[in-house]
Amino acid sequence: MASVLGVCALIGAAGFAHAEPIPYTQSATVSFRTLPAVADPKPLNARVHYVGGYELTAHGTDMLVGLSDLQIEPDGETLHVEANSDWGWIVRFDLKPDGKGGMADSLLEIDQLRGTDGEPFADKTFGDAEDLAYDPVTHDRFVSFEGQQRIIRYRAPQTFKGQGEVLPVTGLPLFPANQGMEGLTYIREKDGDSLLIGVESGGFWRCPVKTWACTEVHGPAVPGFLYMLTSLAVLDYDDPQRDHDILTLYRYYDPFTGPRNVLRLTRLEGDQLVKVEELARIAPPLPYDNYEGVAALRTATGYRIYLVCDGLHAGDKPKILVYDWDM
Repeated sequence: MASVLGVCALIGAAGFAHAEPIPYTQSATVSFRTLPAVADPKPLNARVHYVGGYELTAHGTDMLVGLSDLQIEPDGETLHVEANSDWGWIVRFDLKPDGKGGMADSLLEIDQLRGTDGEPFADKTFGDAEDLAYDPVTHDRFVSFEGQQRIIRYRAPQTFKGQGEVLPVTGLPLFPANQGMEGLTYIREKDGDSLLIGVESGGFWRCPVKTWACTEVHGPAVPGFLYMLTSLAVLDYDDPQRDHDILTLYRYYDPFTGPRNVLRLTRLEGDQLVKVEELARIAPPLPYDNYEGVAALRTATGYRIYLVCDGLHAGDKPKILVYDWDM
């Protein structure tokens, strides 16, 4: 037990330390460097293959750091990306092919998340936004925070332009510092929708929208020793056969081998979250990093899956990885 605690202390010390960013004073943009092509020599799933990835470089701001989750909305060939940051921001940019095998530069929009008073958060303790969920009907957004444990709803259409609403959830324990609500996704139900929470230190909770009275959900074991959950995302709201299938992302870290990730498909069945299958492992020679967010879009042959990372060190740039899952 002592050795495990020691490693966990190292994880906390190694992860997520960035120099204090400063606001931008001009129009901000983001460019995308295509990561070197590599192949996965030992894929976990023969139907899931790595397509490629991009390193993101911001221009006119240094606030594009600490990305912990993303939502993606298709618009023809353009994908509108919305991502939350550990620093209490929402960033928006587009992924659009440049016709030369890469992605075209995009405008970068940054909004500060706000509290119930309509003001930006004072510091990272209050603004440590970990996961982003949305109601597919109302388009309200829900953000889980780890530093000060809470979930805030931002109502559409104003969304992140105005004040947030702290949800009056009950039934949740106090989670360990810096190991709290990393996973959050919105579940549609015939008898009333709910939020599904996944906790980095372990455990799942379901919180009905009608009451916000959360109850524990029995979940599967983690993929291996020292793996912890970092993100949850419903696979496909438009498919009634898939709207309870949950993409579940786990991270492993130790200071000697660096980070690893495992992406798993789970399914919510009543008060149980059951493992369906492993989808992918992110480890060398793939561009491994601290991937904390996942989203998926339906394709003609299955799904395209996107992962986003929060770099481990000051100065690290975000990455987006792309996988295709043929079904």
